[in-house]
Amino acid sequence: MEIIDPCIPLALLPPGSVARILNGPDREYRDLPAIVTPTGRVISRWTFSEDERARIAAGEDVYLTMLSAGAINPVSLRVGVCDWSQP
Repeated sequence: MEIIDPCIPLALLPPGSVARILNGPDREYRDLPAIVTPTGRVISRWTFSEDERARIAAGEDVYLTMLSAGAINPVSLRVGVCDWSQP
């Protein structure tokens, strides 16, 4: 799985949303290109390799791993673009 530029149509984002690179070069993790909305959403986009797509099509599940200090933040996994401008 690879991180790619979110490239979200502006009409689908609330006003005031900004493109950012989260983490930065001197941090422990890879940079994450994302869109940050004024409502606190952080939107990133990922693409699957052909092998990963075949495995998903064959019924394998997708797992989300979050590093936290015990508190779980709400997350949302989606296929395709949605309208993030709506609350």
